[in-house]
Amino acid sequence: MPEPAQPNPRPSQLHDSHLIGVCDPKPELRDLPPAGSARRNKLLKRGMLLQCPYCGQGHIIKYPFWIKDCCPRCGYRFEPEPGYFVGGYAINLVGVEIVAVALIVIILLRLDLSLLEQEVIGIGAAIILPILFFPWSRTLWMALDLTIQGDAHLDQERP
Repeated sequence: MPEPAQPNPRPSQLHDSHLIGVCDPKPELRDLPPAGSARRNKLLKRGMLLQCPYCGQGHIIKYPFWIKDCCPRCGYRFEPEPGYFVGGYAINLVGVEIVAVALIVIILLRLDLSLLEQEVIGIGAAIILPILFFPWSRTLWMALDLTIQGDAHLDQERP
């Protein structure tokens, strides 16, 4: 007799076995409004301040370029599935390019610099700005994702 089919593991279960016991969800500590402009505003504020989108806990960035696996306060898993932060890379690219182009236009119109000086500033901005903006791109991506998709991914959490 064939064995009964096992349910497919959720995407988050495939790569997070090292988080068992570390990221215990505590929904009672999450104070995010259910919907509307209050939710959107709170998410944007928390994204800009590098805080957990659900409870507002700070210090979620481990190193300049690494985010913790989960919130130390409410247990929210920041990367619910592999590839989740690809949207954050897009935010980083678009946001930094807009800022860089604005800076270069201002420099070209306001300052009388040689071509070499303009190139050094432009290339330096293209290299340094994405690195500086990287942590914010991840937290802003989480805020945007929670604004658009809501709490649908929370059903993947283990109790």
